[in-house]
Amino acid sequence: MSSSRLSPLAVPAFRYFFVGQVVNRAGSSMAGVALAFAVLDISRSPSALGWVVAASSVPMVVFMLLGGAIADRLPRAVVLRGCNLVQGVAQALTAGLVLSGRAEIWHLIVLQALAGTVFAVSYPAFLGMVPILLPTQERQAAFLLIGQAESAVGILGPAVSGLLVAVANPGWALAFDAGTYLVAAGLLALVRLPPGDRSNARLSVIGDFAAGWSFARHLGWVIPASLAAMVFNALVSGAIGVLGPVIADETIGSEGWGVATSSQAVGVFVAAFFLAKVTVRVPLRAIMIAFAVWCVPMVVLGTHVNVWLLSASFLIAGAGVGFLDLAWNLTVQEKVPEEMLSRIMAIDGFFSFVAIPLEELAVGPLAIAFGASKVQLGCFGIAVLVAAFGATRRIITDVRLTGAAPPQLAS
Repeated sequence: MSSSRLSPLAVPAFRYFFVGQVVNRAGSSMAGVALAFAVLDISRSPSALGWVVAASSVPMVVFMLLGGAIADRLPRAVVLRGCNLVQGVAQALTAGLVLSGRAEIWHLIVLQALAGTVFAVSYPAFLGMVPILLPTQERQAAFLLIGQAESAVGILGPAVSGLLVAVANPGWALAFDAGTYLVAAGLLALVRLPPGDRSNARLSVIGDFAAGWSFARHLGWVIPASLAAMVFNALVSGAIGVLGPVIADETIGSEGWGVATSSQAVGVFVAAFFLAKVTVRVPLRAIMIAFAVWCVPMVVLGTHVNVWLLSASFLIAGAGVGFLDLAWNLTVQEKVPEEMLSRIMAIDGFFSFVAIPLEELAVGPLAIAFGASKVQLGCFGIAVLVAAFGATRRIITDVRLTGAAPPQLAS
């Protein structure tokens, strides 16, 4: 990487934030595989896994909009630090129950519900950090640096977690994840920032949320783009997140699934080298196409499950994820004032995630009724249709990036 791509690390506050996020990502990349197979050790039912995963998604959706208002109202670094501490404790309890052999499905549901509630606040706070840490000209490099570093640790994470599941206990991967939350909280304690301009803040969190909702409607493109993301996130969460491990358990095993899913991180990592030289002009149309690319692994899961073929499909999906993340972040940073950023991200997050619990709960019964392969292919077909529809709407294609500074919020 050139020095210009590393230049955001010259800013101490960003450096602490960046290292903390990478450490956190290292644990999270292991936890997803470990939790799935911990549930399957207790119950072989896809529906049980759907309930555990949905337990995190439901409170995440319910509290996301208020979480964005809280993240815009309070110092974001402080909010993130507190969230990391709570998530670390919740994951430590999960690991202890799994390692001791005492874990039951309801235990995991309760702890995942707590984690989802905290994530509803930490997600919009995290997405609003880069603009207060770095000037405009450094932000594309920062987004790519974060994405590439996270993908680098994510390459080994799922594979190591799959190996631990196979030869030891998924609880060890969950314990490692718990430790990374605590390390990230410690690094965030070193981030010292002046308070941002909050002269337009309302008297209450509810008032701040209402102002954010009004601004999103004023922009026009936020809610349509987020509704498209809602469909894709639900499809991926159900078909790949819930049915994927079930299909893998019957074909390539936890080791094969870990290797294949880690390839998505490879795709993000490799794509970042090319994206550094890309100028995005029509970002939302490109995002629609990238969303469909993200769903490519469904084709393999629905036809012939082979470790190398599945790994290749996740590699392609990772490139799509890297591009859509960059395009969305650049769009929001250019079009949204800093003091409104977490609320707009939370509104996007709410619509993006709201259908995930429904898909996670529905995909198990659908697989039983029609077969897992047909469900995978059906989900991919829906993804292609939605991407084609979204990419041709003027409200999507009229959004252009010009490189202008973010607008100022009127008093």
